[in-house]
Amino acid sequence: MPDPPEPTPVTDAYFDTIEEADALAATRPNSTAWTGSGKAAALQEATRRIDSLPLAGERYEPEYIEDDEQKDINSDGLAQTLEFPRVIDGVVCDWDYGTKLPIVPAAVKWACLEEAIWILQHGDDQRLENQQMGLASQSIAGSSETYVPGFGLQILQSPRARQIMRKYTGVVVR
Repeated sequence: MPDPPEPTPVTDAYFDTIEEADALAATRPNSTAWTGSGKAAALQEATRRIDSLPLAGERYEPEYIEDDEQKDINSDGLAQTLEFPRVIDGVVCDWDYGTKLPIVPAAVKWACLEEAIWILQHGDDQRLENQQMGLASQSIAGSSETYVPGFGLQILQSPRARQIMRKYTGVVVR
């Protein structure tokens, strides 16, 4: 019997492999957009969008300098390059008791997947660019929409991803 294929790694994303994201997507109803190529790029873009939110707390990481030399990836004196794992109000957002290490919360992975699926369904969206440029509203072919300024959650285009990430931005959830 042949060996199973090697996992497809993803860098700079909240998923280590495409297969990890595939497994989570398989538990989600109506994930038909999660097929074909572009998954890695969508996960990376979704991660960038999550990391650009005004997040509460701070990254979980001790300074990573040994023998007066930086041992980190992005030369900021810290080992962690993404915004999660995170400490909010002195509490680590999620913890693996087996490894005794902080981990990315499952909710953040869900938000990342939801945003990645949205990206795959809609492609590059002019709405996000318009909002980032400060456009208040636009009308196209008899249809109009108004952009609501707020806490930066408009960076995420998936309504579900925005809802999930509210608890990490300090936005009051009612």
